[in-house]
Amino acid sequence: MNRWKIFPAALSIAWILIGLSGCEDKPLTIMYDRPPEYLIPQSVTRIAVAEFGGKTLSDKKFGDIAADELASQLDVLNQKYRRYQLVDRKRLRAILDEQDLQLAISDTASANQAGNIANVHAMIYGSVTVSSRDEQESRMGFDIRTRRPTRVYYTRRYCMASINFTMDDVRTSKTLAALTLTSRYDSQKDQGAKKSQIVKAIGVSGGDELVPADQILSQLISQCVQQFVAKISPHSMVVTEKMEKGKSKIVQTGNKLARTGDYTEALESYMRAIKNSPEDDGAMFNIGLVYEARGQFDKAQEYYSKAFAIKDKEKYILARKRVRSVGAK
Repeated sequence: MNRWKIFPAALSIAWILIGLSGCEDKPLTIMYDRPPEYLIPQSVTRIAVAEFGGKTLSDKKFGDIAADELASQLDVLNQKYRRYQLVDRKRLRAILDEQDLQLAISDTASANQAGNIANVHAMIYGSVTVSSRDEQESRMGFDIRTRRPTRVYYTRRYCMASINFTMDDVRTSKTLAALTLTSRYDSQKDQGAKKSQIVKAIGVSGGDELVPADQILSQLISQCVQQFVAKISPHSMVVTEKMEKGKSKIVQTGNKLARTGDYTEALESYMRAIKNSPEDDGAMFNIGLVYEARGQFDKAQEYYSKAFAIKDKEKYILARKRVRSVGAK
């Protein structure tokens, strides 16, 4: 059969798959300021970031990336929230070089020594571990040329980055924050899910363009750093949630209003929906989202709890946990 006759059919399948995925309701994205998760004393304002060590050359390479990324993210937040005064890393290196001290710090005693010399209130230091590996795997596909099932071979890439963070108060020798954060990547799950779905459907072999491992590891490092920064600094919280369809068209009207930022009218729609159907957990959850978007975290927690009481969905309890931690600050 002429391959040009086959191609339109395969392309149609691809468009159908894309269309089906696009039929789902768009999620609601909201953003608000959130305080740090750790109670860092307000007297701690001047801080410095040391080098992050590692056991292997690769670990040390990404340790430098982690330290630079941490300083960069803190600098961006400090421009908005004015929480810390961050000592420039090049200047810190020069100060410690004058005293013949290493910028890489591994314990509280070293942190105190370096911090006193640099005249800071707190030092942040840590270590990095990274790994990556490729595995050859296969899946069944459909060869559009022979119109027969065929086995397609591809490479699956796994990456992992783990960072140990420590923040010590130089003046008191107390540890203000200490935790280990890990991020992982699996090309099968994290890279081009929609593309992979289409590839499986039309039987295109190959096409698995893997992202370079170093690029992935840098992204994982950035994710870990972002999580740590949220522990010690005020930051913007971005929440993306798929709204529930509810049990009536009134809820769907409310969803349209919420997506455009008309929270007051959206709330009115949801309230009418639960008046007509008191057991509408979806409407309850959406009310919680609207209250969260408006910064009314106690009300958001109340309605997330009501939704969970009706139906024990995991997303309801996670949403309640999220706003509870904000409201407690």
